[in-house]
Amino acid sequence: MIEIKRLPEGAMFDIELLDEPAIETPIPHRHEYFEIFWVLEGEGYQSIDFLEFPMLANKVFFIAPGQVHDVKQVPNKFCAISFNAEFINAESQSQLPIDRLFLQNRSDKPYLTLDEKGKEDIRSLVNILIKEKNSTTADKALMSTLLLAFLRYMMRYLDDHKDYTSSADLRMVRLLELIDDHFKTHKEVTFYAEKLAMTGKRLNELSKEQFSKTVTQLLHDKVIVEARRELAFSHKSIKTISIELGYKDTSYFCRFFKRLSGKSPQSFRFDWEK
Repeated sequence: MIEIKRLPEGAMFDIELLDEPAIETPIPHRHEYFEIFWVLEGEGYQSIDFLEFPMLANKVFFIAPGQVHDVKQVPNKFCAISFNAEFINAESQSQLPIDRLFLQNRSDKPYLTLDEKGKEDIRSLVNILIKEKNSTTADKALMSTLLLAFLRYMMRYLDDHKDYTSSADLRMVRLLELIDDHFKTHKEVTFYAEKLAMTGKRLNELSKEQFSKTVTQLLHDKVIVEARRELAFSHKSIKTISIELGYKDTSYFCRFFKRLSGKSPQSFRFDWEK
């Protein structure tokens, strides 16, 4: 069973600057909270949902609750920020950076790279956050506002940064949420198009514009990630996993998995358990 990491009881936020840190957990694990790793010095190595990423200076990684995280080598110095969803104001403009940085950005490139100006500006915010957190009169509302400022500043480094306030952009956020909720039972584009009050053709146009992927490709990405999690961290049979993910034909599921992953479910599980 995979370890689930939680913040200490009663805590909603934490921030640390770590020098010569030890690996937080020496085995793959999941978080119940959002986590940010900003690499300051040195190099490290990690995997997020089974995709491997070098941890290089100036890169900022965003790890969402539920993702499988495995830090194999830590850099010499980095900043770690952890927070629960409740720590951020629930208003739509406050939720937007969460959606953009942790949800929309999570699959192919769950990190951003800062330039020198970004390093300087973000370090100033981090220093204030650390000082406030360590104060005997720490102001939660102020820390929440500063964290939101951190996240909104980071949005400037998204490849497609713009003012994400249009109804079309917000519907793309909603699309990802719908896929998370319904991918096991609904794999047809029409279901999501109806939920978003548009045609399937228009939804695919917006999806390709926003994510460079069709809705079907987004659904396939989600299925593969969940299949890998089950294969790696459960003792369920491949037939059971196939059925739970919405594929009654196990042979079809195995071909589908191999086509998208490059190896069969059996091979993936065997390689992971070695």
